[in-house]
Amino acid sequence: MAIEKVIGIVTDVVRHSDRHNVVTLFTRDHGRVALLSSTGSGKTARLRNAALMPLSVISADINFNHTRDLQFLGKFAREVLWKDLYFNPVKSAVGIFLAEFLNAYLRESPPDRHVWEFVVRAVAQLDSCRKGIANFHIAFLIDFLSFAGIRPDLTEWSDDSWFDMQGGTMSIFPPPHRNVLTPAQARILPLLSRLNLRTSGVYRFNASERRELLRGLLNYYSLHFPGLATLKSPAVLAEVFGN
Repeated sequence: MAIEKVIGIVTDVVRHSDRHNVVTLFTRDHGRVALLSSTGSGKTARLRNAALMPLSVISADINFNHTRDLQFLGKFAREVLWKDLYFNPVKSAVGIFLAEFLNAYLRESPPDRHVWEFVVRAVAQLDSCRKGIANFHIAFLIDFLSFAGIRPDLTEWSDDSWFDMQGGTMSIFPPPHRNVLTPAQARILPLLSRLNLRTSGVYRFNASERRELLRGLLNYYSLHFPGLATLKSPAVLAEVFGN
């Protein structure tokens, strides 16, 4: 056993028993880590639970016992205090989606400090941004394609080319499977390739377009990472942004 300083961002909290929750952290150095956290009672417990909201960034000394599936989370401290994320209902809905997406994606992912740094920067931007919030989750997913290793190769794009979603490439002939975008559907790809967290406030989509973009992106992700096929939070986003 060894005590290590761990810094991580909360991606999930679920009830484990009457006395404990399981807190999942995406940590900078260890990747995804599941920790037992006492629920307690009274004011101290309420403050502790409030500090473990999804997307909270905390640091803690963890006594790693590699014979256990669950480590124990004792005392910890907030590394960042988000100012608006939990008080703005739109940002909160986007945050719930980001946390669920990350928790599912990172289940089979090795530690990656570059991904961790990107995620924390992205959440900081969400917390502080004043425009482009409705597009934020779309832009996040597009930026994250590079980290996931599945960013589409559009070098062969043309008005009459098909997009092979399994291979992530363009083709002048329809691929021999059903996971494709027709030439008409694929015409949006160059536009989407320019959408990112820096430009999310520039683009205007209505609720229906945004919902279709999210569905398409998650469909593309789920072809490569099947665990992303059953996310529940897109339904929350649909309610927040309108049907």
